[in-house]
Amino acid sequence: MADQFRDEVIALIPPLRGYAIALTRSTFEADDLVQDTLVRVT
Repeated sequence: MADQFRDEVIALIPPLRGYAIALTRSTFEADDLVQDTLVRVT
């Protein structure tokens, strides 16, 4: 069950990153935003 959750979260990283880039207009800030989000979720 944990593996399924992990796999689903990993699958969401590219769309999350794309959305974060659109919001921040910076790949560096977007990566930080996605990382902070994933830390809070897991």
